[in-house]
Amino acid sequence: MESYKVLKVFNNNSVLVDKEGIEYILMGKGIGFDKKKGMSFKEEDIIENVFISVNETNKRQYENLMNEVEEKIFISVVDIIALAEGELGEKLHPDTHFGLIDHVNFAIKRIREGIMIVNPFILETKMLYRKEYAIAQKGVELLNQRLRMDIPESEIGFIALHIHGGRLKTPKNSSLKYIKAISNIIPYIEDKLGVHIQEDSFSGVRLIAHLRGVIERCAKEIPIENIFLDRLKSDYPFEYKISENIGLILEKNIGIIVPESEVGYIALHIYKLNKTT
Repeated sequence: MESYKVLKVFNNNSVLVDKEGIEYILMGKGIGFDKKKGMSFKEEDIIENVFISVNETNKRQYENLMNEVEEKIFISVVDIIALAEGELGEKLHPDTHFGLIDHVNFAIKRIREGIMIVNPFILETKMLYRKEYAIAQKGVELLNQRLRMDIPESEIGFIALHIHGGRLKTPKNSSLKYIKAISNIIPYIEDKLGVHIQEDSFSGVRLIAHLRGVIERCAKEIPIENIFLDRLKSDYPFEYKISENIGLILEKNIGIIVPESEVGYIALHIYKLNKTT
C-alpha cells in the first residue's frame, strides 16, 4: 500500500507530506498530533482527510497561512465546511478550505482591531444563495461561541459566497460577480414595476431563484427550449422588454449572452411578480 511521508508538521490538524515526489497538505482534525518529520501515513488511514496539492508557486503562501492561523479558527472552519457538506449532501472543492481559512483568519484580525466589515451585497447574497446563507449563519454562531466574539452579519454573506464557490468549483470572485449583477437587476425591476421586492416574499424569492438558474445555465451555455416564446412576446410586451434589458445587464456585468428562450421565461416571472406585489 502506498504511503505519504511527513515533510513538515504545521499544527495538530495539518501536515505537509510527500508521495512519489508530489507534495500535499493534508488537513483534518488531529492528523498532525504526535507526528514528526520522516514518519509515514498509510493511504487507507487518511482517505477521509482533505488533500491539497502544492507546488513552488503556492507552497510558501500555504505554509505561511498554516503557521499563523489559530488552532481554534482552523478547527472551526473545518467544522463549518463539514457542516456545509453534510447539509448540502455534496463535497466542496478542496481549495475551499484554504480560501475560507484565509478569509476567516483575516476577518477575525480586523474585528479584533476594531475595523468595521462592510458587505454592500448582503441582501442579494441572502436572496440568491439561501441555503449557503443559512449554513453560514450557523457557521458564524459557531465562531462566536468558540472565539467569544460578536461577528457582524456582513461576515455571514462572505462565508456564504465561499461555500457557494466551493459548490461550483469556482472562486468566490465568480459568485461575487453574479451578486453584483443581481444588485443592479433588483432596483431596475423595482423602478420599472413601481414595487419593492421583499427578501422573504414568495414572488421575489421565486424570481431570484430563477435568475440564478439563468446565470448558471448561460455561463455553462446550456440551452433550454421555450415553446411559449411567441405568445409571451405578444401577451406580455412590457415584461418582455424589461427582461431583454435584464439580459443586457447580465451581459454587461458577467459577460454572458441570454438567449430569447431565457428572456421569455424571465418575462413570465416578471409578470407574476407584478401581479402579486
